[in-house]
Order: sequence, then structure tokens, then C-alpha cells
Amino acid sequence: MNLISLVIINYNNKSYLKRSMNSILNQTHENTEVIFIDNESIDGSFEYIKKEFKCENIRLIKNEINNGYAGAANQGIKLSRGKYVMILNPDIIMEPNFIENMYKYIETDESIGALSGKLLKYDFNNDKKLNYIDSAGIIMFKNTRCIDRGQDEEDLGQFDKTERVFGVCGAAPLYRRSALEVIKINEEYFDEDFFAYKEDVDLSWRLNLAGFKNIYYPKAIAYHGRGLGGSRGGLIGFIKNRKDQSKFLRGISFRNHLFMLWKNDVDGFSKKYKFNIMKRQFLLACYMIVFEQFNIKYFREALNKKEKMINKKKYFENKTGNKLYNIDEIIT
Repeated sequence: MNLISLVIINYNNKSYLKRSMNSILNQTHENTEVIFIDNESIDGSFEYIKKEFKCENIRLIKNEINNGYAGAANQGIKLSRGKYVMILNPDIIMEPNFIENMYKYIETDESIGALSGKLLKYDFNNDKKLNYIDSAGIIMFKNTRCIDRGQDEEDLGQFDKTERVFGVCGAAPLYRRSALEVIKINEEYFDEDFFAYKEDVDLSWRLNLAGFKNIYYPKAIAYHGRGLGGSRGGLIGFIKNRKDQSKFLRGISFRNHLFMLWKNDVDGFSKKYKFNIMKRQFLLACYMIVFEQFNIKYFREALNKKEKMINKKKYFENKTGNKLYNIDEIIT
């Protein structure tokens, strides 16, 4: 039984930690190591873990600065020793056999680079599991919009098929270490220029290009504390969903999407879907001019690093010997 490294990335999530940690420590897969990385929390998270779980075999890291999801994930991967690495949000509650089921399946196919289980919603306020989908894998449309498949839908068995998806949600993915080594750029697995948001999609995209598969495996079930959210369609739903998010999150999400496009525009991707991409970008630009003029700042940030992103693309192409795979079959 191979070692699985669990990397928990925490930022001011003390209220979730007891339930999340107990679900991790009660897993049926016994050969694990736990690395808890705190990103400059000020809510007593780190002190709580240090006190309440001092008898457990948990490696505790307290960062003096917030390195973001990407930086902390890279830190954890480099410290880990497992054949597989699972990156975890602190608001994840696992079924007892979650890791065991994930491990057994990924062991069956060496071409699997990343694996996602079925993530359902969890209501931490009422300490209750919800029968609503949080993520059944990430899909990408031809206009490059990416969404968590099935999010907010009641789980009626519509996502009970094991299948290849474009990407895996960053809340509880299991990665094959050898695949991560293939797709890392300048010693970074996750792109630290992203800081947070869409770095999981960017990494999934590179796995696809390198010939690995991202798989959704519904027999492994966990629960995520993200509330019922996401746009339910239509302009009004889109606007409401956007307003529920902070300006900072909307800004870096917009910026990081551009980063992702420039980095992964290989094999004529942007030309192939030029009409779809331009239509979405035009509509989004019109929306932002009217409702979100603050995004001009983040657009400038993106432009300032465009050349850097293109250089990362070139690095990746050279590293793989330009033997990159066509991803048309997994674009919706």
C-alpha cells in the first residue's frame, strides 16, 4: 500500500478544522502523512491544531506571509513523500473510505494524472450533509468558460458514471506525483502568479496537454463547505452571483483566466475556437465596463505579465519536446 500525502491548506478556517480533521484521521486507508500548512491565519487556527491534535502524526507549518493556495500547495508537495498527493481545503468532510476508494482506482491506470471524487455540499452551520452536488469534475466550453459540473443540482444519480473530465476541483484532488513532475514549470506545480483561483484548472489543462487523464470517480464521496452558489443561468443570475463575490476575488479570477489562456494556447487552440472566445470576451468586457470598472486594474496586471505567461508556455513546450496532445475531445 503506497503512501498518500495529504496537504491541508488553511487560511482563517478554525471553525471547520475539528470536523474536517476528524474525517481525515478516521480514514480506512492507513498509509498517509498529513501536512498542515497555515497561511498567516489570525483566527487561532494554527494554535488550535497544535493543541488539539498534538498526539497525531501531523506536520505543522506556519507561514509568516500568505502565499496563496498555489504557493502553499507547492510548498506541501515539495515537503511530501507520497506516491500520490491530495491537496485539501479545510472545509472538506470525507466519507471514511474516500481516500481508500480514490487510491484503489488511481492504481488501476498509470495514465491518470489527477482524480476527483464526487463532492457534495456540507452545511457547517447545521453540521449536516446535503444531497446537492458541489463538483462532479470541471468542464471547459469552447469559449474557455470553466465550471464545476453539476454544481447546486440535487444528486439524483445523474453523475454516477466514472468518466474523463477536463479538470478536477482543487478542494480535494488526488494527484500522481510523477505526473506533477512532468508538468511543473520552473519548479512550480501550481502557478504562483495566480495566487488563488483557477490555478487548479490551469494545472488540469497542462496534465491534459501532457497526455495524462483527469478522471471523475463517483464512488469516492466527500463533502465541501462551499455554500449553494454559482450562476443559475441568465443575466440576472450572473449579475447576482458576481455581486456575492468580493472585488478582489472577481478581479484575480478575471486576471487568472487570461493568464491561463496565454499559458496554454498551444497547437492553435485560440485560433481554433477564436469566434467562441472572442464572443465571450466581448460580452464580458461590456459587462465590466458597465458594472465592474475596477477590473481595469486586474486587466493591467494581466498585461504586465503576458510575456511571462507566454515564456512559461514556451518552457512547457520545450520540456515536453512539443509532444503535446489534442484536447478537442474533452472540450464541451
